[in-house]
Amino acid sequence: MGENELGGRLRSLSGHPMTPGCLLFLALVACPLAAHAQGAAAVTPPQAPPAGAPSPMLRVFLDCNSCDEEFLRQNVQFIDYVRDRAVADLHVLVTTQATGGGGSSWVVKFIGVGRLQGQDRTLTFTTPSVATDDERRKAFERVFKLGLVAYAADTSVAPQLDVTYAKPSSAAPAAVVRDPWNYWVFRINMNGDMNGEQSSTGRSYSTSFSANRVTNAWKINIGAYANRRTNRFAIDETTTIRSQTTSWDYNGMMVKSVGAKWSAGLTAGASSSSFSNTDRQLTVAPGIEYDFFPYSESSRRSLTIRYTAGPAHYDYTELTVFDRMFETIPKQHLNVALGLRQPWGSLNIYSNFSQQLNRMDRYRASLFGNTDVRLFKGFSFNMFAQYDRILDQIALRKGTATETEVLLRLQQLQTNYSYFTYFGFSYSFGSIFNTVVNPRFSF
Repeated sequence: MGENELGGRLRSLSGHPMTPGCLLFLALVACPLAAHAQGAAAVTPPQAPPAGAPSPMLRVFLDCNSCDEEFLRQNVQFIDYVRDRAVADLHVLVTTQATGGGGSSWVVKFIGVGRLQGQDRTLTFTTPSVATDDERRKAFERVFKLGLVAYAADTSVAPQLDVTYAKPSSAAPAAVVRDPWNYWVFRINMNGDMNGEQSSTGRSYSTSFSANRVTNAWKINIGAYANRRTNRFAIDETTTIRSQTTSWDYNGMMVKSVGAKWSAGLTAGASSSSFSNTDRQLTVAPGIEYDFFPYSESSRRSLTIRYTAGPAHYDYTELTVFDRMFETIPKQHLNVALGLRQPWGSLNIYSNFSQQLNRMDRYRASLFGNTDVRLFKGFSFNMFAQYDRILDQIALRKGTATETEVLLRLQQLQTNYSYFTYFGFSYSFGSIFNTVVNPRFSF
């Protein structure tokens, strides 16, 4: 709505009796609307400058979930940061993946937009697992600057740009470093939490261990986890309810690369859960996997199909609804996963189907996914959904659960399905050029 149109509408209301409160409300609304109308008219997609004239400052849309944008705005100031891809000269899309050593592999893709259409570049780097947050953001800042300079060299800031070179301390070639750990990485975690008030207390303790070795040819993962949780609820002066749940899990996986799109592997595990009435569960399952895209592109896109099959042995804590204390069954699993990270947003869909081979009517089918999509200028939509069809609850304890066991979720209950979903949207408008950083009263 322009100023003339807005003024006309205000004048058309002048023939009606208006209270001072109404006049004040209209004044407060009219001024921001007029300013927004002027601002909207001024924000236009960047145009190519006349021949021989330098371009204005580079407009950059940074698309990164792992970046400290406030730090970048303070330290990389020869560009304009914009919030809308449609008015940018450059879309910087950043993706990360975990490395075999527990660090991160970064892929920084510079995508030309508008006058820079088709001028795309990609830079990669890694940060180690021991890197601090400050070291990671400084490593990204350096690569971010390297990629931007080539585009900013023909803009109005070019006379203020310079290049520095850190000369190595020795001219001799670096010696080949021998890895005494032979690519193995180990990690130990111990956690605990406590909470309480006058009528209730809660305690939880857990520990985990992992050993991983990742090369281009092989991937080996070994893990262990244990948890114990206790709760106390004082109902009144004479009634106190106590609960305890325990679980542990050991698992291993070995995968061999077979070409650019195929892999073969073996998984095995042992677990226990008081909630699931399982004293011990032992599984082993060889399998294969195929990716419709090369694995080298997995940071941007992947579509994989995996099939595994093998025996599973169960020792139950109490008699099950099928009058079993133990049993061994053959099972098969089929997994399909789609992952996309593109300039328009991200999409991840995962489905899993598991089935007993001796009883085909006992199966479980799961589907879940999440997406975050920019639909149009300033408007984005995000959603997560999960649904499980459950027909394989062979470990259910025989008998009826008590009211306490139901309310405190101490025992798994019979169900044919489960679901969970959330969704939302965001809309941002206003200035797209404000790069001021002011941390006052930030917490």
